[in-house]
Amino acid sequence: PPGTGKTLLAKTLSKMLDAEELTIVNGPELFDKYVGETEKKIRELFLKAEQDEKLNGENSGLHIIVFDEIDSICRSRGSISSGTGVHDSAVNQLLTKIDGVNSLNNILIIGMTNRKELIDEAILRPGRLSVHIEIGLPTLKERIEIFKIHTKTMKESNTLEDDVNIEELAEIAENFTGAEIA
Repeated sequence: PPGTGKTLLAKTLSKMLDAEELTIVNGPELFDKYVGETEKKIRELFLKAEQDEKLNGENSGLHIIVFDEIDSICRSRGSISSGTGVHDSAVNQLLTKIDGVNSLNNILIIGMTNRKELIDEAILRPGRLSVHIEIGLPTLKERIEIFKIHTKTMKESNTLEDDVNIEELAEIAENFTGAEIA
């Protein structure tokens, strides 16, 4: 669901992997009304990684591209009848960049969605975006940790009253996302 920390997880993963600057793309922003511009924007996302690999070979850094709302870019081909075919060609362009003739070894692609069932099966097949992680609502233990994180400076500055019970708040906040708790 929205607000469960998908983007935060991608940013943390990027730091853990000591990757180059993380590129986060909001899916709908890639679409352009001019023919070929959507595909060009997708190609440009891979340009830094391509240049780095060309210059440094296997010593190039890891480049991570995060597609937020990837379902908006990679809908099942033929499912949208816009007349222009831009959605289908966007899927084709992304597939080409992922594992085409000149596929890269220095890139990690993360696709985030709330609607996995809308994504073209070719994108989700093994060897492409084949690792799927569902990020659900936080458990009680996780809600307690989220409350502790967001009240830490309040405790340090003595602006959190002593009678505030974090565990009780976490129980009341069942079915809240991390963003709602924050």
